[in-house]
Amino acid sequence: MFGSVAGIMGWEAGQENQLLHDLREHGRRAEATVVAIAGRSEEGWPNYLAVRFVAPSGVVEAHIDVEGDSGRDLKPGGHVPVVYDPSDPSEVRHADFLGGSDAGGLRLGSVLFGLLAAGFLVGTVREVMRVKAETGAGETPDSPRTEA
Repeated sequence: MFGSVAGIMGWEAGQENQLLHDLREHGRRAEATVVAIAGRSEEGWPNYLAVRFVAPSGVVEAHIDVEGDSGRDLKPGGHVPVVYDPSDPSEVRHADFLGGSDAGGLRLGSVLFGLLAAGFLVGTVREVMRVKAETGAGETPDSPRTEA
């Protein structure tokens, strides 16, 4: 289970890294209007926004993450700089957050779950070897032992 979670998180981190790289290299900047505050931090600051902006293909509505103090003053009707993929304008990120910190968190989580998976695997192998040594070759732990 931990190995599967680690693999999925690693894959997602790779996808996010690739998207951020593509946006840095080929993305188009736009000024987006905040439509709504879609999520708040534990402190009550906006951290997830519904935004609207105009791309060559038309009006795009999307959701973006904002971090830390950058979301404190944002309200519906306010403006925020975004970068979007011209071939798929629904792929949009806040212009200040193209460095990859979100992908870094996914990578770290992937490593953590990978280490947990490795630990469980090692523990399982050791337990199987211990039981095998105690019961003797060819016997199962629940089978009655015969004394000679």
